Amino acid sequence: MIQVKIIYIHNDLRNFNYLVWDKKSGNTWVIDPYDPDLISNFIKKEGLNLVGILNTHHHWDHIKGNEALQNEFSCEILSNSSMEIALDEQHSLEILGTPGHTTDHKCFLWKNLQGSLGLFSGDTLFNAGVGNCRNGGNVEDLFSSTMRLNQLAEDIVLYPGHDYVMRNLMFAKSCEPGNPLIDEALKYVRSFDSEQGMKWTLKQEREVNPFLRLHSEEIQEKYQLKDSMELFIKLRSLRDQW
Repeated sequence: MIQVKIIYIHNDLRNFNYLVWDKKSGNTWVIDPYDPDLISNFIKKEGLNLVGILNTHHHWDHIKGNEALQNEFSCEILSNSSMEIALDEQHSLEILGTPGHTTDHKCFLWKNLQGSLGLFSGDTLFNAGVGNCRNGGNVEDLFSSTMRLNQLAEDIVLYPGHDYVMRNLMFAKSCEPGNPLIDEALKYVRSFDSEQGMKWTLKQEREVNPFLRLHSEEIQEKYQLKDSMELFIKLRSLRDQW
């Protein structure tokens, strides 16, 4: 049985770290380690075996814990973008190249024999938003990667790299004030500790995330744009200043 442990980092960037482990064997993989002590303590407490580190991209807040964990557990950094990592007999992580936020960005698609279960999306796709392109990225690539992820099954759970959901929803509301589902999401988030991870599905994202709602007539009319890429670029530019 595969388990996911969400570790929220109490820093200004509101990072999430993730531990994915096989409950039967104890084999464990960590995604985007920031605080090696938190991760190490959990691994030791649960008697797990850290076998690999996965980084969605090279920004320091996503690789900060790599060296310390490697030194302590003698584990590998798994960075080959063509790999699929077996977690147990039935589960795997498929590595998807998703450039945009950075040229080297990757997402990790958690799958079993029946389909896909979760997406560790790093800084490509957030709850109610997408990543920026200010530090080595390209917005047209980000559009293409986001549209690719938007083709995944609607019941996949999103595990993003940061907790930006409140501010993203407030931006979404400014883009599409007539969408009642954004109001419901804001009400929910205000009553929920988002540091635990929202665990929203892609279906829920498609209801409130403006970058996945480029078909919305309200958004198109507000910005006088119907071309999906042009509208995406406009929204990303606005969010950069928001």
